[in-house]
Amino acid sequence: MTPRTMRLSDGRRLAWYEFGDPDGVPCLYIAGTPESGLAGGCYHLAAAKAGVRWICVDKPGYGRSDPCPRRTLARWAADVEEFAAHLGLERFAVAGESGGGPHALAVSHALPAAVTLTVLLAAMGPGHEPWVRKGMRPTNVMFHYLARYLPAGLRVPLAVMRWALRVPAMAGLMARGGPAADREAAADPDYRIRHLAVPDAFRAGTRAAADELRLLASPWGFDLGDVTGPVHMWHGDQDVNVPIAVARAMAAALPSCVPHFVPGAAHAVGFEQREAVMATIAGQVP
Repeated sequence: MTPRTMRLSDGRRLAWYEFGDPDGVPCLYIAGTPESGLAGGCYHLAAAKAGVRWICVDKPGYGRSDPCPRRTLARWAADVEEFAAHLGLERFAVAGESGGGPHALAVSHALPAAVTLTVLLAAMGPGHEPWVRKGMRPTNVMFHYLARYLPAGLRVPLAVMRWALRVPAMAGLMARGGPAADREAAADPDYRIRHLAVPDAFRAGTRAAADELRLLASPWGFDLGDVTGPVHMWHGDQDVNVPIAVARAMAAALPSCVPHFVPGAAHAVGFEQREAVMATIAGQVP
């Protein structure tokens, strides 16, 4: 698929895809780490059915978006403000999945008058807090420690990941790991486009993913308690990437959060619950 692109005021290119209903309730979707906007394609049918315009952005340095020097979550929110103006959106929902969760919360915090609803799908918590790592699988703990204390050390594991995704046998081996619920989701035909999202994020190399991991493992620049708009959260109790305890703590800290904790679901809870997610978004006034 060919994404659409625009130029931000500083000259950087921002790319995005559109899925769902082109005349529906607008929702900006921010994929995980490291995934390009192609990840949002697995929600296309559910979004179209519910009447949601599902706008999926390539974050800085992923896919066809240019990297952002001195990247912060506040600067990302400023990019989104420009992007929304470019599309003529005065009000819109924002959804963030996994590492996209902090990005969605940053937008909600910075643009409270524009964001009608924030949706968190298996969303990461504040990476600098020790409680975020409890119960997390060892690989993710390693990435967190490297991002926080030795960012240069991320180059090797990310390079290995990028190489492995190019080798069919290795990619298949990686796909077989994780909870049964995630393996079942990955085998669904509607999920197929998402398998392209990580290689697409690595299109220009691994620097952007390393920058993002460092960003998410550092203080975000705002507290969860400062995000006052309505939030709906979906999280699986079998998630080993972002443990359910993290979601419970975040739900308690967000002033206006409706949590949906799903028994038996894992990190792909958003895809598993996609019809409920889209129905919730469609119920908001754009």
